[in-house]
Amino acid sequence: MDLRLELQPPIIDQDLAARLAVLAAKIDGARPGECGEWLAEFNDLAGTSIPFEHFQGIYDGEEYIDWARRVLRVQQTVPAADVTREELIEVVRRAMSVSGYAEYEAYMGILDANVPRRHASTLLFFPPDYGAPTNSFSVGPLMGNYAPTPEQIVDWALQPDPNNAKR
Repeated sequence: MDLRLELQPPIIDQDLAARLAVLAAKIDGARPGECGEWLAEFNDLAGTSIPFEHFQGIYDGEEYIDWARRVLRVQQTVPAADVTREELIEVVRRAMSVSGYAEYEAYMGILDANVPRRHASTLLFFPPDYGAPTNSFSVGPLMGNYAPTPEQIVDWALQPDPNNAKR
């Protein structure tokens, strides 16, 4: 199924992402007060207000360029008007990393932006009734048996989570 432009990953300005990555690398590991100009420039260029603390430890988890691209992608992903269940199912198909879409993480963000359930993309990995203490869900199957369909994920995502609703 083809998706309309509003439901596709935003096009990222690679030069901007590269500049943001350089700034993030400078801020990460800096001491408080050492990087005010870099932090202000980063937030101005990205259109964000990310605090100093959120930059600390990026190098432990991913490349700076990937982090900067994700910041830009999140900033540019907005809810689309009149999204249908069928469109959301296609978004979820593309978000499932085994689907072969390189931008699966962007599709996860698109899902999150277009449904009432907060952090709905986590449903790709955990059921709505996941119990961390037992590593199981509802009737007791272990997480290794969790294999929802895109349709199930969308149906869950369209229902607000009473414990974690969007504000």
